[in-house]
Amino acid sequence: MSDYNLIDEPWISVVIDYKGTTKLVGLKEFFEHAHEYIALAGDMPTQDFAVMRFLLAILHTVFSRYDAHGEAYEMIELNYRMQQIEKVDLEDEEDYEDALMETWKDLWNAKKFPEIVAKYLDAWHDRFYLFDDKYPFYQVTKEEIENIDSKFADNTNDKTTIKFRSMNRTISESGNKATLFSPKIEENKDILTNAELARWLITFQGVSNASDKKSINKMEGKSIGWIYNLGGVFLSSDNIFKTLMLNLILRHGDSQYNNIQNPCWEKEPETIYNEYLKNKTIDNVSELYTNWSRLMYYFPFRPKKSEIKQNMFRIVKTNSIPSENNFLEPMTIWKYYDKKYTPQKYKTNKAAWRSFGSFLNVNEDVRMPGVISHLNYIKKFIDESEVIQINAISAIDNNDAKSRTMINEFYDYFDLGLFIVNDLQSDGWIVRINDIVDKTKDVVEKIYRSFLNDIVKIRNLKSNAFTDNHVESMYFKIDKPFRDWLININYDDNKDEKEQIWNKELKKLVIRQAKIIIEQASPKDFTGIIENDSVKNIVTAYNNLMSNINKKL
Repeated sequence: MSDYNLIDEPWISVVIDYKGTTKLVGLKEFFEHAHEYIALAGDMPTQDFAVMRFLLAILHTVFSRYDAHGEAYEMIELNYRMQQIEKVDLEDEEDYEDALMETWKDLWNAKKFPEIVAKYLDAWHDRFYLFDDKYPFYQVTKEEIENIDSKFADNTNDKTTIKFRSMNRTISESGNKATLFSPKIEENKDILTNAELARWLITFQGVSNASDKKSINKMEGKSIGWIYNLGGVFLSSDNIFKTLMLNLILRHGDSQYNNIQNPCWEKEPETIYNEYLKNKTIDNVSELYTNWSRLMYYFPFRPKKSEIKQNMFRIVKTNSIPSENNFLEPMTIWKYYDKKYTPQKYKTNKAAWRSFGSFLNVNEDVRMPGVISHLNYIKKFIDESEVIQINAISAIDNNDAKSRTMINEFYDYFDLGLFIVNDLQSDGWIVRINDIVDKTKDVVEKIYRSFLNDIVKIRNLKSNAFTDNHVESMYFKIDKPFRDWLININYDDNKDEKEQIWNKELKKLVIRQAKIIIEQASPKDFTGIIENDSVKNIVTAYNNLMSNINKKL
């Protein structure tokens, strides 16, 4: 039985106006009208990130084979289902890569997606049924799951089954412990509409945790969803078409990854199982974006003596994706350690602009995310007045290595003019802004923190809470002013003058907070303590603060 085809049925939530109105659309309608929608509007930003990568996989697949006019590239061979058969010949690679960039330019200039996307979806219509006996979307069949383990357990306590409440990351409830302050009452926790189920199914494959036991390969350790590892980065603009285009890397910066696009829906079930069993290397973006962290089989379950049907999935872990130097992944920041790069997650209490150097830097030991590096290839096709929003996202777990349950998410962004993003010269805006961010952090983390630590000594406090709380409060105070300063940089601005504007604002904000602390001081703060044969009190601490700020700024 085939039911609820995601090409036709509405399930993608989009914002359609600046009042915040949302609607659900199917895949065909989505790509036909993406230029009219403002943004994705799922249940949480992590879900939108996962769904966006799925949508990008479709675009990567289509436009690796067809140009913006719906014509197949002459250097590739396609079958009747619009599927690429063999890799491009070595002697044609350069022409093929040029054709890909021409396609990107033509798509951007057209300002909407062409009909070829809908034609491709029609060719693979049978692979997008949410419920199907042979090709269930992002799932395996009962026969396939039984081939993995013939002892199929209809038991809610079985670690290889999960309820909808565990997939729904706004609840993230296990079978052992109820979630406090759940957005759903107990009776509704395992109820999802088909639209919600489709979105959470895609999301779960990206952010599944480590609590389940059964693995397709007994030698594998704790396998979690690939998105869970990322300090996710994506670019966005004022409509979904532009957002998808800014993240659409038709020509990968590393030529070894310009391979045949191989999304999960183009594979036979037996092929999928064997590839995961043999731990096949992923070498193309569409396959990475549609990778399954779990083989999943949906079944409705009715416990004995109960009239309530429970919706569950039987799950089996696949193999982990290697993370070291895996530069196929274009949507993450990187950390460099022991001569290796690995994805770097964000800290929940740290604004994205404070990691500016991880997004945009020219230092040799900092690798820019692929979606930002890609701007160097496409910048000549985009008006320099375009404002680019750089988005940062991470799924946050509970710090328990045995479960890695998602308990929160980090999401933040900052805006930059395209001319800034592309200014990578030694005296350009990127280097200058990165230096300003570092200087700002020095003022807060060293100079202002030193002032606070002096007060801690004067008051003989035993905890670091006073200092840490005031430092974070200081970051909160400067957050909006810095974002405003950043977005108001104009192409013709004098860099020195612009830096001085921020220095004055930063100095004013820090001094204002310091004076508030002084106004709340007690007589003991003014009496102070003796340190190194001299008096240290709140006044001397303030004087040191002023002296150090004047030197720094």
